[in-house]
Amino acid sequence: MKPDNYQEIDPKILIEKAKSGDDQAFEQLYNQYFSPLHRYILIRVGDSDEADDLVQIVFVKFHRNLQGWQDKGYAPSAYLYTIARSVIADYYRKNARMGNKLSNSEEVLTILSDTSQNPHQDVIIAEEIQTLYSNLQRIPQNYQEVLLLRYMQGLPSSEIATVIGKSDVATRKMLSRAVAALAKESSLDNE
Repeated sequence: MKPDNYQEIDPKILIEKAKSGDDQAFEQLYNQYFSPLHRYILIRVGDSDEADDLVQIVFVKFHRNLQGWQDKGYAPSAYLYTIARSVIADYYRKNARMGNKLSNSEEVLTILSDTSQNPHQDVIIAEEIQTLYSNLQRIPQNYQEVLLLRYMQGLPSSEIATVIGKSDVATRKMLSRAVAALAKESSLDNE
């Protein structure tokens, strides 16, 4: 949660300040990226407490590697999502679970939905989200991941490419295939 006096500063400037020991700069980075990372991790693991813990691990790893961070022309968020992706993989390895599907917890579905002031509209939206979420669970994990990074987290394809370790062109192709796979699943529901 961002404090009332919070003012967003260029993350690259904050990283440089944090590298020179400015704890407030690191705190601002934490405040800026906590919620999006938490949402991303929560959707992948399905438990808010686990997501809280995993976000903390992401920031601990980020802090440990801060001195080695260099501006390579992509947004710091790509670096943080890369760490988050690794932390999620470690979580599933450690817990001997398959992390290839989205969580289907009610908590995740609540986060996905945007409640309005109209209860009737909320019911319709909740049903649509449940259908979309169900369809997402039936497509391959790599497609789920790029769709979440693009449409839930709002990352451009160039940053997604950095996170998943592919070229921008390959990432855009994967996004296109992921959308097509999701559309196919949706059309199967309508038959």
